[in-house]
Amino acid sequence: MYLPDPRLYARVNAQNPIIRLLMSLLTESSSEVVKQKREALTTLLADTLAIQDHAALNAAMTQAPSLDAYLELWALLRNTVENAPKNAEHYAIPFAIPVILVAGFKGTTELAGQLSDVDAVLALLKQHEVISPDADVWLSAKLVHAETLASVNPSQLSQWRDQLQYASGGLPLDLNTSPMPLKDEAVFLRYLVGVAMQKKDAAPAIKLGGNLGAWGMQLANLIGEQLKTNGVTLFPIPRTPMPWLTAGEAGRETQLETRLQLMTSNALRSIRSKGRTPVICIAAHENAEIRMTFSTLEDKERWEGFVWPLSAWDHVEKIHQYAVELFRECMVTDLRIIENVQPNMDESDQLPFFVTAHIPAVVQH
Repeated sequence: MYLPDPRLYARVNAQNPIIRLLMSLLTESSSEVVKQKREALTTLLADTLAIQDHAALNAAMTQAPSLDAYLELWALLRNTVENAPKNAEHYAIPFAIPVILVAGFKGTTELAGQLSDVDAVLALLKQHEVISPDADVWLSAKLVHAETLASVNPSQLSQWRDQLQYASGGLPLDLNTSPMPLKDEAVFLRYLVGVAMQKKDAAPAIKLGGNLGAWGMQLANLIGEQLKTNGVTLFPIPRTPMPWLTAGEAGRETQLETRLQLMTSNALRSIRSKGRTPVICIAAHENAEIRMTFSTLEDKERWEGFVWPLSAWDHVEKIHQYAVELFRECMVTDLRIIENVQPNMDESDQLPFFVTAHIPAVVQH
């Protein structure tokens, strides 16, 4: 049994030209016509990007009438932003490296908001040919917030791609950052952002995506050394360089997975140390969240909750599968999947509603 998807989607807006063409594409059965309609939609997206009409793009994304429709449109938009026009002799590639920082400290402290030697990171990436040794590339030392990354819309990215002439000037973006406040435990998400200049028909200036490879541990160690803070246990988890929009998705997913791993470990250790039997409940809720609780058969009062807010591109079944596999690996035998969507709030006290071993799911008619 899989969790239901609690998200509500808009009705098809035939007045929106992007949505109209998208739905025509998704309902077409001829493979040849599908190809033609996909090319037409790509052209429409490129034209919308060219005139910097982010409002039109945002309206289409928010009006996608289903998950499949959203994912199709999002994939086409990403490809349109990330691929340069055919006649471009050179173009810029804005990129980001997601970095998860798992930190622990007895008390309160803070981690630095930027690296002390970003040139060492750049040298490592060039050594392993992630970045071409002779490429014109700039990498910021600042550890950028996810909110800053998300503030750059596809229209701006396409403008950077077409108008930036040199990497040395960096990106036209305020990369304000600040120290990361740490109390006990935290899982931070930050990004190293940069830009690479690509010449037409030349070897790739930067390799985007794929697996970390042997250099991943070296990068993690390098980041850990530069952020070393007295008394802090720190485990950096870097990802590969990625296109800007893709990096936003990947970083968020990795952070949530890591937070769930950490909470699962801590909660189960606490429950089992008391000789109690863990019960984990997973439920989808009306405000587009997946909520998981860690409770016990023996104690009605004490439980802990984890919330996974659903983004527009999240697959509920993928989150379900990841969580179940994690809990099974942790030898949890009492795992309860709630088959119907649960309310957001508890009507009795107007607090967020969670299903536990002793708080039954609401059966909605």
